[in-house]
Amino acid sequence: MTDSAPPSERRAGVRHLACFPASLERPDGEHRPSIIRDLSESGALLLVRTTKIAVGDEVKLQLYIADDPGTSRDASARVVRVEELTPGDAGPWLRRVGVQFDAPLTMYAEEIKAFRERAERLGLK
Repeated sequence: MTDSAPPSERRAGVRHLACFPASLERPDGEHRPSIIRDLSESGALLLVRTTKIAVGDEVKLQLYIADDPGTSRDASARVVRVEELTPGDAGPWLRRVGVQFDAPLTMYAEEIKAFRERAERLGLK
């Protein structure tokens, strides 16, 4: 399949720039820390430190998007994109991974919006 549309044209939901922690559970059951860089109710873009992830993999996520840093939001997703990061630009992260949630995270819409506002105040957007 040829994918010539710019990334913003392929997305099903409005995305918000983000930079907050998450935990990704790979299909083999291993948990890996990650950072969510882009988030919508339909999917996310994560920075991960693992090479054992591929397009089509089913993953489980714990998203730390609430005001309380000890509270996570669970989601299941399918990997739709994997990109290698270049050394020097990646910091500790090895790959950029796009995921589509199995079900839209409409129940977290207010938290996603609140995070966007916090990110803007901190100059992350």
